[in-house]
Amino acid sequence: MLEYEKIYVGMILHIDTDGNMKPVAIEWVNGEQYEITKITDKRQAPPRHVGSTPTVRYTVQVQGRVRELYRESFSGRWFIEKLV
Repeated sequence: MLEYEKIYVGMILHIDTDGNMKPVAIEWVNGEQYEITKITDKRQAPPRHVGSTPTVRYTVQVQGRVRELYRESFSGRWFIEKLV
């Protein structure tokens, strides 16, 4: 069975005049930034592999690869699921 861990990441966001948030880049734990080139989906959905409070799941493209990014609804913290 595959095992995953929750990795909290920093986010660079664009917030428009209506207060809508759009993730622009992921800031990894070592400070490296990865540009989000496209958002293909955004929905209320639980993480696929790790337990969590309610989340918003973003399906994004980063460096040509599809990734899932989560925002915890209560804390506002962002994380990814990483294969251990």
